[in-house]
Amino acid sequence: MKKYRLGFVGVGRVADMYYASVKAMPDRAELVGICDIRPDALGLRQREWSVPGFRAVEDLLSNVEVDALCLLLPHDVHREYVDVAARYRKHVYLEKPIANSPGEARKIADIVRQSGITLLVGHTGLFHPSFQRVLEFINKGWLGRPLFGRGTSAGWLAFRPWDFRMNKQQTGGGCWVDAGGHLVYCMREIFGEVDCVTGVTGRLARTEMEGEDHAAAVLRYTSGAIAELFVSYGHKLPGYQYDWPLGYLNAIEIYGDAGAIQYTISPEPQLRYFSEVPEAMPSQ
Repeated sequence: MKKYRLGFVGVGRVADMYYASVKAMPDRAELVGICDIRPDALGLRQREWSVPGFRAVEDLLSNVEVDALCLLLPHDVHREYVDVAARYRKHVYLEKPIANSPGEARKIADIVRQSGITLLVGHTGLFHPSFQRVLEFINKGWLGRPLFGRGTSAGWLAFRPWDFRMNKQQTGGGCWVDAGGHLVYCMREIFGEVDCVTGVTGRLARTEMEGEDHAAAVLRYTSGAIAELFVSYGHKLPGYQYDWPLGYLNAIEIYGDAGAIQYTISPEPQLRYFSEVPEAMPSQ
């Protein structure tokens, strides 16, 4: 298999997870350069990761041979940087969501289509082994017909002074557009296409945020199934003072007419299920 040379554009806290993933598969990927407009963050990462660093993405692409860019950036600049990658004919891994508005998302799709590059939006939750087990239950019919889902992504987000998530224009909203996507795409993988959506948002606890800090939505799918999704950056749970994952509840529950499965990501990973189907004996 090909080993991909990656460049990180944006080296904030989410970059730690991406760096750990790259280091975990040295035969498939290598970090060869980084870029950030903040000199202090850039210098810190250069020392930690021993890779060349640049203030401008054009300098990174002109001085280092990369196969793809990982854009780990505020939502409102996604199109700008996808456009740069397309001009250099570099593939893109784009941290979710695709953009801060539907209009910007369509422009990104047009850029990708016209340039011929490959763009992957970071729907990382689909690949977690526990979520794959959830899909195994569903695809093998061990839950019967899926009827109802519940998804929760709630905690008290620890904002850094420069955190773009406090800015509504940069984010495109608040907690829903920033974190709700993980629940939406996981439920879509289970239930299929959405027929209609209703919901409410509120700015209830985090006055430093310009967008919503609470959001609740109900989705009905073309299959007739229903899902209830709750997202919050202003939800104080036990351990909230320690930030993610200790102070967060991230979980998905799926109920069918022959069983149910509950998948908890944090604070403690857990998978619980039951099934009335006799052959529902998943491998360990």
